[in-house]
Formats: sequence, C-alpha cells, structure tokens
Amino acid sequence: MAIQLPKFSAPAGYRPQADDTSLETDLLCFYLLRQKTVAQRLQMGAQLTRSARQFSINCFRQRFAHLAPPQFARKLAEVWLQEHCPLDYVPGGSEVSWIQDSIQLAADLHTIFETQGIPYYVTGGVAAIAYGESRTTQDLDVVLFISREAIPDLATVLEQAGFYVPGVEDTATGRMRTLQVTQVDTISRADLVIADVIPYEQLKFDRRQAYVLTGGTSIFLASPEDIVVNKLRWGQQSQSQKQWRDVLGVLKAQHDSLDYEYMHRWAVEFNLSELLEQATLEAGVRAIADQQWATATYPVVCRAFAIAQASGRVTQPSPEVDVAEGSQYVLIHNRAEQTLTVMVKLGDRAIAEFDSTGTVLSASPALQDRRQWRQIAERVQHKNLLATSLLRSTSGFSR
Repeated sequence: MAIQLPKFSAPAGYRPQADDTSLETDLLCFYLLRQKTVAQRLQMGAQLTRSARQFSINCFRQRFAHLAPPQFARKLAEVWLQEHCPLDYVPGGSEVSWIQDSIQLAADLHTIFETQGIPYYVTGGVAAIAYGESRTTQDLDVVLFISREAIPDLATVLEQAGFYVPGVEDTATGRMRTLQVTQVDTISRADLVIADVIPYEQLKFDRRQAYVLTGGTSIFLASPEDIVVNKLRWGQQSQSQKQWRDVLGVLKAQHDSLDYEYMHRWAVEFNLSELLEQATLEAGVRAIADQQWATATYPVVCRAFAIAQASGRVTQPSPEVDVAEGSQYVLIHNRAEQTLTVMVKLGDRAIAEFDSTGTVLSASPALQDRRQWRQIAERVQHKNLLATSLLRSTSGFSR
C-alpha cells in the first residue's frame, strides 16, 4: 500500500541541513521526524551512535590486532575521548558495553541524581537529537543544581556506580564549573555542569521536561526553546556550524509547537535577535514566529489605540475608519470591515492585521518592528488602567 504524503513547498529562505540535500528531501525528512515522539527520536540517535562505535571498533581491530586487550581498550579510549581521556584511565568492560550510547548513559545518571535528590536536565547534543534530527554524539551534557559543598559526596556515589571522576576538588572549590566523568565500562563521557545562580538558569529548571525512554526509564531534558537559545549562544561564541545545524533541526522538527515569543525575549537578553531571525527564516518557520508575535502584540495595539482615543489623537478620514497616528506607526480601525491594521508610518507597510476577535489575519514584522513594539508595550503599561477601561467600550477590539 502506497504511503500518502503531502505536497511540500519550501518557504522563501528555507535552507536544507546539508548542501547535498535537496529541498524536497529535507522537507520530507522533517515531516517524518515530526511524526516521531521524543523517545523515538532519541532511539534513532542512539542507534546511530551504537553503529558508529561498532564500526570504529571493527576498524581498530584490523589496524591494531597486535595489541593486548588492555592496550587496545586504552587506544580506543584515547581516540574516542581525545583530550578528555584521563592519563591513568584503562576502560573495563568489552565490545558489548563499549558501544553504549549517550542516551543510555543519561538513563544511568538519572537514577543516581534522583536517588541523591539532585535536580538536573540534559542539554547539548542529546537534547538536540530528542527535539530535532538524528546524529551521533560524543558525550552527554548535563546541568546540575547542586551546591559546591555537595560535590565530593556526589563524586563518591558516582565512583561507586562505576564512574571515573577526576577534578573533584577543582569543581568543589569553584576553580572549575564542570565535572567531567567517564563511565569506566562503556568509555562514555558526561560533562556535569554546575548551574549558574541566575534567573534564566532557574527558569530553565522550571521549564525542563520529563520523558519516558524505551524501557521505562525517565530523563529530564531542557525545553526545546531553551535548547535553541543555548545553541545560538554557543554557536555565537564558537562559530560552530554544528550548533547552527542543531538549531535549524529543532526549529524544523518542532515547528509550530514552539514558543517563539519566549525565544525572542531571551534572544534580546543575550543579543541573539538577528541570529534567531535568520534561523527562523532558514528553518521555514518565520511565518509561525510572526503569527505568534502578532497574537502577543494585539493587546498592546488595542491599548495604544484606546490611549490615542482618550488623548483625542484619533481622526476619521471617512465615516467608517478611525486612524490613530503615532511617531512611527499608524493604527487603522475599519469598522465596516471589522479590521485593525498596524502600518509602519515610513514606507506605508502593514506589519499586522486583526479581525474583530483578535484573530491574526496577516503578520510580517521586521526585527526593528519587534524592538519598537516592545518599547511601546512598556510605555502603554504605565497607562494600563485607563486603557483597560476604554477597551471595554472600544467596539470589536477588546479583550
């Protein structure tokens, strides 16, 4: 039986994940990924990592057949862990355990953190796989909410569970922020990052999401929106194309389930607005982001219009049209058509249009418009009580 697939069309500016991938193939892949659950996408990523590790072991067996088992294991660890391979570390286990993936490592650590009462969330590549496209991962990134004083006790528990845990004193005293641990029998590494005591970090813990993996184990992941923001920050610092590809992957796979206004708010905070705008364009989700912006901005537009009415700054160029003109924008209330339109004064460009229920009919704000309307929102907030009372009497445009 033939599978019925929708016809795909790429929005302007859409960019495939790789130069050798056609638009149609990229759109199809992410359409299919959107049908998968988080657990299923993680399983796909796990299989890729296990296959890559098995292939690596097979190649090493041919090249280093003369090495004794301990030397072979050490050679494998040096290549897989690279500069993070401890000097005195010799892996235990066997090929069966060496092909373990980072998702299983996350499940193993989840049990430890839950037992110790340590809040955490998984971020980085594993979270990008969960919310985006499948790829291999070299390690696991975990953020912990833990006091420095409790780190030695955690290290002891990890060592008892089969982890090699160097750098405990440096992390406990604050000289280092990351505790790098290696599971001895699997040659799997995890970076345990001590959370910053800042509002955004606390918000990420509040927004973390629990998912049940295949087999019944749960893990906590950072929210997809926070993964996008974090990877934009990391990519800005490192100029990494891998980070950018992960961002596009999450945006494409999560599509209209994301809170774009949340991401834009933190993009402003971290000076990432232009990067986020470019990412939404290349991921083909700009229209969704613009729609959400217009929905969030509608109450501000109504308040601004009501304040203009109260100030006597509304004119009537025709009996059915009311116009409130500001320094940069013009608000047009067409009572006959029951629409409210936001126009840029310079250039006569419409950036949003609403019907009488507040439903967005169109939205196409530029980045500058987003910035300006954030400032307008702050100004009208001071006159909120007056605007609220007037909104109740503004026919067709109140909430």
